[in-house]
Amino acid sequence: MFNRRKLYKRILIDEEFDDREPMARAIRSLMPDDSSMDPEARDRLVGHLCLLRQRRKRDRYTHVTIPLRRALVVATVFALSVVVTFAAQTISPFGRGTAPEKPREVARISKLSGAAEVLVPGRRWREASSEDRLAEGWSIRTGVGSSVAVCFPDMSIMRVTDGSEARVSKLAPRDVEIEHVSGSTYHRVHKGTRYVVSNSGVSSETRGATFNVENRVSGRLEVLAVESAVDVSINSHKPIEVSQGEVMTISMAQEKKADKQPVSRERLNEGRLMASIRQDVDAGFSTGIYEKLDILASPPSASPTTQPEQPSALQLAGEAAGSRVTLTWAISGDVTCKELVLLRSEGAQPICPDNEIARYSDTSISSANDDAIESGRTYQYRLAAVPEGSEDIVYSNTVVVNVPAKNNAPAPVSVSLTATPVASGVTVEWSVQGASRFGGFVLERVVARAPDGSPTPAGNSTTRRFELCDVFYSCLDDSVLPGHAYNYRVGLVVDGAVMVYSQWEQAKLTR
Repeated sequence: MFNRRKLYKRILIDEEFDDREPMARAIRSLMPDDSSMDPEARDRLVGHLCLLRQRRKRDRYTHVTIPLRRALVVATVFALSVVVTFAAQTISPFGRGTAPEKPREVARISKLSGAAEVLVPGRRWREASSEDRLAEGWSIRTGVGSSVAVCFPDMSIMRVTDGSEARVSKLAPRDVEIEHVSGSTYHRVHKGTRYVVSNSGVSSETRGATFNVENRVSGRLEVLAVESAVDVSINSHKPIEVSQGEVMTISMAQEKKADKQPVSRERLNEGRLMASIRQDVDAGFSTGIYEKLDILASPPSASPTTQPEQPSALQLAGEAAGSRVTLTWAISGDVTCKELVLLRSEGAQPICPDNEIARYSDTSISSANDDAIESGRTYQYRLAAVPEGSEDIVYSNTVVVNVPAKNNAPAPVSVSLTATPVASGVTVEWSVQGASRFGGFVLERVVARAPDGSPTPAGNSTTRRFELCDVFYSCLDDSVLPGHAYNYRVGLVVDGAVMVYSQWEQAKLTR
């Protein structure tokens, strides 16, 4: 910018003048690159520089004091900084004016069949159209016999089948989060995009896979991996990988349990899932497990290979109770095995023999307990059978067990009290358990029995307050009378109110 060259209106800039004048050096430090400046702002700055040069030439023949020159430099630098800041704010590829905000990421409806509705945050549901652009926070739902396909900027696709609802929780470049509310949603994720589908504490995350999420059955969530793998996290536990051709079923009770096993042909032939698969085929996408099993080669009824598969000959079930996991299994069909191997792992699916925790030569055993576990962790269990006369291993389904964290709830707060008659009255002592923060005590005394003519007849009550925080305290009640019986109890005061009382204790005084 400050080389000796011609600028607008044939103005010449002297580089030596720049070097020896502090004001020129200040202007040089404030000016951005030519390529990033608005032409008008650039002209204004060059004009300031030329005006300064002319003034300096004129000042050579005037007597200006050094302090005044310094003050002028400071004031001019400040004014130019304001000008440059304003110019930088107005620089825009669209000309003068405020630079436009970066447009929000939006998804478009690429295919709409039947009736669907969208919900913009803060508004009511309205009919969806192919012109809608779904932004972060928008929801979409479909009616009976309807479906809609949503295409994201990275070319990932979500298909919302009939009677389903989903919400776009996050939409950023290469980062998509979907809340699966109800029904079934099919997701084809572009490779490299972080894509998460969540529902009630269960999150399915991938960076390039095709999978289906469904919760049409009450209390059950299903994640089915069509192509590549999906990591499924339950609550705060470590993610479990669901590989291509596997389906994980999660019980959505308070203590969530999960079961993972190879998906059956019957499930793959389900109508809604097949409709999404055929759309992928028409678009030229690969279909993972469908291609591997050649399911799309012919209609389901035309070939016996498309009949539902029989469940695994080994069926495993597991449940956590306290610090123990109880496992039970059953062997069906014509499987004859010489050994059973119990497998356990965290994160990856257990395999034999790497994850072996027990081996049984007695194949009539059908249950086991695992006590070598830690609270707050998630374990995968699988049973492996080694058939007679073969080294081919037969696996059961995979059971996912969440071991609950230890309940470190504090012990309940209680107050214990004793009342002991002594020569000078009644000694009342009490202690507090389970509380460390309180504001004092309230001691109540009720006359349980009194002789005729007593100034404190039966039923007479008194109360004393103690503003102290001792967990153990003793006091003497010297206002008692012979021949009377007194009942005492003490209350623990927290935030100005009695939180808990002790039991009543009686003290009897002789005449």
